[in-house]
Amino acid sequence: MSNLRAQRALAHLGRNLKQARLIRRLAMVDLAERANVSEKTIQRLERGDSGVGIGKLAAVLAALGEPDALAKILRIEEDAVGLSRALDAIPQRGISYVKRRGARAPGSRHEDEDDDDEGVGF
Repeated sequence: MSNLRAQRALAHLGRNLKQARLIRRLAMVDLAERANVSEKTIQRLERGDSGVGIGKLAAVLAALGEPDALAKILRIEEDAVGLSRALDAIPQRGISYVKRRGARAPGSRHEDEDDDDEGVGF
């Protein structure tokens, strides 16, 4: 993997997984058995290996008692960038002051309109 930020995030995730396992007093073998994955997979996850499938990560999280952890990663209601972009994409309603071809500004006259002496033109 070439993205340094992604590598750091995976390493951080691996440390968190290891801490969660140790706090629960689970050996790698026990966690692997509960998650129905190999012990090698647990080792790879704890090292932050990017080659571990997301399904296996989900199984390990469920075995640790956090089955919804993946769904919480990028929840739309907490995604500040996504919400900001969504608000920017909402079409603006109301009067448009953009000059269009052939359109005239309010209060302006066409050149071919007759000038009324009384100030009222129809």
